Amino acid sequence: MKNLFSVLFLTVCCAVSAQQTFCIHGKVKGLKAGVEIAVLSHENTGETIATATVQKNGKFFIEGHVDHPTLCTLTTNNLDMLGDKIAQNNYKDVKWTYTPVFVDNSDMTIEVPSYDLVPDAPESEHFHITGSATHREYCEYTARCGSHDPKFDDAIRFIAEHPTSVVSVYAANLMLTNGYNLTAEQIHELQTTITGCPADTARYNLFVRRAHIAELTAVGNPIVDLDLITPENARRQLADIVKEHAGKYLLIDFWASWCGICRASTPDIKVMYDKYDRSRFDVISVSCDENDNAWRTAMEKDQMAWKQYCLTPEGYKRFFECYQLIGVPYYLLVSPDGKVIGNPSGTEAIETLVSQALE
Repeated sequence: MKNLFSVLFLTVCCAVSAQQTFCIHGKVKGLKAGVEIAVLSHENTGETIATATVQKNGKFFIEGHVDHPTLCTLTTNNLDMLGDKIAQNNYKDVKWTYTPVFVDNSDMTIEVPSYDLVPDAPESEHFHITGSATHREYCEYTARCGSHDPKFDDAIRFIAEHPTSVVSVYAANLMLTNGYNLTAEQIHELQTTITGCPADTARYNLFVRRAHIAELTAVGNPIVDLDLITPENARRQLADIVKEHAGKYLLIDFWASWCGICRASTPDIKVMYDKYDRSRFDVISVSCDENDNAWRTAMEKDQMAWKQYCLTPEGYKRFFECYQLIGVPYYLLVSPDGKVIGNPSGTEAIETLVSQALE
């Protein structure tokens, strides 16, 4: 499933002179000749940007071009060297490495004493990439904030110290995904702290747009309305359904038939549904299936006791655009007065939020 904003980002990226290229090179002990090296875009679903093959003595040189600084994955693998073994389904000697690299059009050098010390992190005690200011800032950011789900206070401190950095805008855009993730005050703080991004104006323009949309889905706001259908093919509006549940907490479970995580979480939601009094807590599910038969088949199989709805094509488009989502599962907890409390990340977080609300 393509994120609408990823498509937008790719189409509006400002062009950089075709003469500008990046190169990543080094000499790594234990890296055998014939090993393939590739630079894959982390921000564009694994698109291959450049490839090369290790030469003798562990030397390598990989060259390519990026239109804007881009978070990538530098991979190595020895598959081409194991042709006969792979043909016989013998994979015990296969070796892969995956290293995050924030690539800009600069000359980067990898420094690591041994191939066995190549990490799955942008930097380690023994592994360093020099020559790129963007990657240097990314290493600082991940060391302070982590690479996944950074705490807002940690991230905003980094951003305040780097208000025009590509990495700051990258981090802000991530935090603006998944609607009802930030408060209005936090969104405003991002908007006032980031003052521009000369090295990546397209990324900054995307940030401005995302922040504006995120104002609609700040924690504590009413639900952004979506067009739905019932299993009986009646048209409904999500905002009206939420109003019908006024006076109780409402969990909205956004899912899809093809989403294994969604369906594996259903038993836990059933436990919560049965645990709490219906006068205080209720659940509805909203599918983002585009295949009507798949939705109905999954509903029948999973036997969810609460009311079911599915996004219409118009609702589907608005859902991913206004809620700034990459995919599902996605959960929202709505308060008795119709305001969204937040978007818990999984059933354990849902249980914590619900139990706190109902105390």
